[in-house]
Amino acid sequence: MAKRTKKKQAQTGSLAPTTRSPTPRLQGREQDVALIDRLIDRIDQGGSTLIISGEPGIGKSTLLEIARQRADERGFSVLSMAGVLAEVHLPFAALEQALRPLMKQAARLIPRQRSALLAAFGMHDDAGPPDLFLVGLAALSLLTERATRGPILLVADDAQWLDQATYEVLAFISRRLSSDPIVLLLAMRDGFNRPFGDASTLRLHLAGLDRVDAERLLDANAPGLSADLRGRFLEQAAGNPLALVELPRGERATEARDAPWLPLTERLERAFSSRVSDLPDWTRTLLFVAAENDGTSLYEVLHAGEAVLGVRVGVDALAPAVAAGLIEVDATDVRFRHPLVRSAMHQAAELATRQKIHAALARTIQDQLDRQLWHRAAATIGPDDELADEHDRMATRALRRGAVAMAIAVLENAARLSSTAKARSDRLLRAAELAADLGQPDLMERLLRQADVDESDPLTSARIGWCREIGQPPAIDDPAKIPALLGFAARAHAAGATGLAANLLWRAAQRCWWSSASDELRTRVFVAADRLKLPARDPLLLAISAYVEPLRHGGDVHVKLHELSRARDGDPVVAGILGSAANVIGAFDLGTGLLAGSSAALRAQGRLGDLARVLFAQGWAEMEVGDWTSATREAEESVRLAEETDGTLWIAAATILKAHLAGMQGNLEQSEAHAAQAERLVVSIGASFLLAMLQLARGISAIARRPALGGLSTSATSVRTCRSSFQFRSPVLRTCGFRRIRCALWQRRNGPCSGRRNGAWIGPDAGPLGRNHAPLQQRAACGT
Repeated sequence: MAKRTKKKQAQTGSLAPTTRSPTPRLQGREQDVALIDRLIDRIDQGGSTLIISGEPGIGKSTLLEIARQRADERGFSVLSMAGVLAEVHLPFAALEQALRPLMKQAARLIPRQRSALLAAFGMHDDAGPPDLFLVGLAALSLLTERATRGPILLVADDAQWLDQATYEVLAFISRRLSSDPIVLLLAMRDGFNRPFGDASTLRLHLAGLDRVDAERLLDANAPGLSADLRGRFLEQAAGNPLALVELPRGERATEARDAPWLPLTERLERAFSSRVSDLPDWTRTLLFVAAENDGTSLYEVLHAGEAVLGVRVGVDALAPAVAAGLIEVDATDVRFRHPLVRSAMHQAAELATRQKIHAALARTIQDQLDRQLWHRAAATIGPDDELADEHDRMATRALRRGAVAMAIAVLENAARLSSTAKARSDRLLRAAELAADLGQPDLMERLLRQADVDESDPLTSARIGWCREIGQPPAIDDPAKIPALLGFAARAHAAGATGLAANLLWRAAQRCWWSSASDELRTRVFVAADRLKLPARDPLLLAISAYVEPLRHGGDVHVKLHELSRARDGDPVVAGILGSAANVIGAFDLGTGLLAGSSAALRAQGRLGDLARVLFAQGWAEMEVGDWTSATREAEESVRLAEETDGTLWIAAATILKAHLAGMQGNLEQSEAHAAQAERLVVSIGASFLLAMLQLARGISAIARRPALGGLSTSATSVRTCRSSFQFRSPVLRTCGFRRIRCALWQRRNGPCSGRRNGAWIGPDAGPLGRNHAPLQQRAACGT
């Protein structure tokens, strides 16, 4: 992210730096406060995570404030962050906010962790994106080191607006707190689908107050209301504590009667707006500046405010807003007491005022180029090609840092600033490609509609085809889509976009493998790849050859894979592609090494979603060579990482792998439990191409329970009738399946198998079950 500078001390005036106001006892939240107390009081028993959810104004932030006070009284170190909608595209922004007090300890981190953390916070120039895994380790190391000197409370308010990188690091930390005296509290607004934690994570959903507590809170804050008005406020607030406090302050009786139809959030915004109208002009202006700023710097608010007002102002100008309970101010920062106050300020400011403010902020922020450009764009109406070009460069910088979501938003800004339709369309198409790569099909389709591109242009149509292919759900068992991919690839090749054409054909080859594509379609994909004239050892060409024609090209692919495995360049994507090609031709001994190299690099880079996929393939290869211990480890980690990254497809695939491993080791009930879980997931996402693998696992268990091969008849039929069955028609993988059958029969007679030793599969007494399959890929090349 953009380089950050130390907070500048603002001018002082008659308003001294303020601490947070004492928080009153929460009406009707005694049990919720008691839960917070228990987490803090039992810190010597280990750390914990609590997610607090509820609608705006329900009391989440107040509960966090009580937690801060209780923790402070107990001698905790309290670290806080808050999600800000304006910073949601800025990676690690919230994490830097929380870890700032610990950064002096960063010098004691191991070098790779320290470099990753400093790069994430813009304190260290790095050519590539910060390694998310290493940043998570570094953050955890800082926290655990500080925790040796006393317990820690880590608080994240408005977690629904945390940037994704911070969110993932918090999830990483949360799973590793059980042995450290650290409590993590997150407050999250209802209506945001951002999975966090697992079944063991504590969750607290705040509902509205009951009638008795609502009446007590209203009467305590607005005594003397008429019965009619009291009833209206109780009805409109619907048990929302913030509404019960703020609506009587901000609405007159006539307003309360005239606006019952407004959503509660909008009524609260109106209540805050009406309180702002009573403030001095300069205070209101400074609040407008704070609302439009993408940070909390008091220095920036005051100096940009001076530029808008045309007069010098000090921190005392904010005193009326502090007294009104709208903001909190200390020596370096100004924060709104509630996100709805910020929203109210934004809505109340006229467009011309907002533009003036953004221009002033752009001039104030001199040493953070990306933030400056963002405010310059917000201050601009109409095209500005120079600024659009600067946004292009900003998007490139964001991608180098791994901030894909930010790059998309920047390209949208660049498109808005473009003076020609072609430039606008091209930038929106690039943003759509990034959205597809990020797995956000709805955003991708919106960007494509806005781009309004000319799909008659061959290259443009190919790019759109690629977007829609990778942006759709991960079911690739439909051969009907292969001809369209061939067409897109031909257009890309004709336009000179060989890389795009190769990617499209690679996707088509994957569909050939996982579906019942005809021999004619497979031949067309291979011929199209051959026309690209890629180097003979190009990883994509080898993978396409393996996936499309594993029997015909297996021998040649095997030789080249041997050569590349000795000279690979360390690129985890390339190693993953080569490893998957090795698996497809049955060269599992090569696949284990290639995929192990890929997984190690992906782990170092923190690419957890890709790591889950590669670990599944690595585990499958290890299973096939008889290294069941490693395969089980890979399957477990793949499931865990896929759960963390919301990768349902790879949860299902790795669970199927666990079913195979459990069945071959004689754990038949566990195997069936894994199979049943995987089946539910497969059906839920429509990934029918996994059903054949699933049924084979069940077949192993069925044979192990019965004395003859007839016990497999139902499962075998299911395998044959799966649409996605090509992989099981390969002699190489059929042989692997028959070895599983022999393993199951061994279990029936002698007990569980234990894997492979010295090239042979063995049972408990080391009796051979069959020869190692290392030469199979050579026989496959001959069709034997």
